[in-house]
Amino acid sequence: MADYLVWLFGCGLSIDCGLRWRVPSEFQQLDREVKVVRIKEEVRAAMNSPEVDTTPIRSLLAFLADRTAPGWQHLFITTNWDFLLQREVESFITDGYQPPWLVDTQVFHLNGTVEQRSDNSNRSPFLLEEDSFAKREWTLEANDPYNKMIWERNFVAVGMSFECETDRFLLQSLHSAQNDMPIGESSWIIVNPDPAALDRSAERIQEALPSCEVHRRYQTFSHWLTSGLPELASLGVFTKPGR
Repeated sequence: MADYLVWLFGCGLSIDCGLRWRVPSEFQQLDREVKVVRIKEEVRAAMNSPEVDTTPIRSLLAFLADRTAPGWQHLFITTNWDFLLQREVESFITDGYQPPWLVDTQVFHLNGTVEQRSDNSNRSPFLLEEDSFAKREWTLEANDPYNKMIWERNFVAVGMSFECETDRFLLQSLHSAQNDMPIGESSWIIVNPDPAALDRSAERIQEALPSCEVHRRYQTFSHWLTSGLPELASLGVFTKPGR
């Protein structure tokens, strides 16, 4: 049975790719449904702007494909609305091939996505930052990765703040399973160039999972990737170059 490395991506990955769009303050005056439509339109447009360069994502996928050690697989989960990562995964993997280093070719969106597909019946509902956790409904897209997460011990959180209520609810849900499941003794590597944001994330993870280990990297995801993801290499996730 393979060991999973769970990647939890927040806005830090999108920012690293040049996607810095934020909900405009004037949107706060809109009715919720109108606001959701406007957000989806603008995020899709921002994804295709000239400023967006997904080289960091392509570099990550190439690194994982080339260096992931036998017996390890990667699971991608995001709280982002954009689908830059999903688009690059589908571009990187041709002819529907399921590579041995990926748990699933789907990137699981916990807070919904602006992606448009012919069948969105299993997708997570679109959640706004100000939404209460009560708006998080049971969906296959959110339930499947959660059920995988509680069985795992190795996590990477990129650009995650756990600031909004819906994201904090994820930690609360993991907390409720910690006494009986492997996640209670998990190890987390959190990556963020903002020391204050990183420290807050570390504190929130540690509070939710008191027995876990948290390792902090105060740098951009791109710089950490360029360094060879040393903490993960030490864990045995990756083979040495040329092997």
